Amino acid sequence: MPAIPQTFLDEAYARALTGTEYELRATPQARNSVSGNGRPACCGNASCIPICPIGAKYDATVHLSLAERNGALVHPQTTAMRVEVGTEGRVTAIRFKRWDGSEGVASGKVFVHAAHAIETPRLLLHSRSEALPNGVANRSGQVGRNLMDHPTQLSWALSREPVWPYRGPLSTSSIETFRHGASRKDRPAMRIEIGNDGWSWPKGAPVSTAAELARQGLRGSELNAALRDQAARHARLASQVEQLPDPNNRVTLDSNERDMYGVPLPRLAYRPDDYVRAGLAAARAAHAEIFERLNGDRAPQRAGRRRPHHGHGAHGQRSQKLGGRPRPSQPRSRQPLHPRLGCVPHRRHGQSHADHRRAQPTFGRVGQSGIVAVIRTLFGARR
Repeated sequence: MPAIPQTFLDEAYARALTGTEYELRATPQARNSVSGNGRPACCGNASCIPICPIGAKYDATVHLSLAERNGALVHPQTTAMRVEVGTEGRVTAIRFKRWDGSEGVASGKVFVHAAHAIETPRLLLHSRSEALPNGVANRSGQVGRNLMDHPTQLSWALSREPVWPYRGPLSTSSIETFRHGASRKDRPAMRIEIGNDGWSWPKGAPVSTAAELARQGLRGSELNAALRDQAARHARLASQVEQLPDPNNRVTLDSNERDMYGVPLPRLAYRPDDYVRAGLAAARAAHAEIFERLNGDRAPQRAGRRRPHHGHGAHGQRSQKLGGRPRPSQPRSRQPLHPRLGCVPHRRHGQSHADHRRAQPTFGRVGQSGIVAVIRTLFGARR
């Protein structure tokens, strides 16, 4: 399949950064560049999150549809309530409830827990019993601990000349220079994403830009011209930084609040450490230099025109123990992988498996969903 082409905006950054340490690279894409397998080619909506509006980008529904066509039965609007463990220590069933109030029990030979970094430990912790007072698969006390994300430095500016964002996927190029090197002893690995989506992430633009111009009294052709001028110069950078595990960053059960089914809500404790903060500071400095170069010989934009913000990438990670032994274990680079499911086996409970993304030693610069999908596909092809 041909590569997704880089955009006019990417080319503008590449010219501005020529001769610097900021080497622009095309970003691999999990989306069709040509029609195939029932999915159309990307048409450049620049609105890929939460889903591609035309289905060109890969998401979980692709393999879900394949599974259904091969006999899998999907129960919508159904929530797992409790994991049942038999006297021999093996998972025997999952109790569930539906939105209409009905409930049932799902039994089987193999169970996969893939409810992300918050809901998976919530389910396991809630499934405690007299035999398992700390919850399922939690004799180590590590379930829910080491919650990670990729903390993100988000910055935006107005370029001097039009760069024409809002075309293509959300990002087609990035700067990977800072993924490796001696600097990692002082700050985390990071990547710099070049955003094709203008100010839509930080500001909700271009809709918010039109609203602001309208509040200033612009109408008709004047509004259109001003919107075109500003939107054409919207520039956005985002740096995701690696986060190390911290057992104090964790998911527990709330002692007071419950959901509509009576299950305790998750309670989160999360704090980026100094290592992460050093990475965000390095990202801010890099963003400032890049924006300076993008503006050429003109003074950097002021009065809120270049704004930094840091937050998180909403790709929760880890929160489960590595390995199958009943004592606390440290992150390690090699983790047993179920060959058909791409999942970590809870060896204490036999045929029960947890999504491999929840057991990464650290959380790197990008989410792991695509990697896990590839691993599962490769292992499935070998069976």
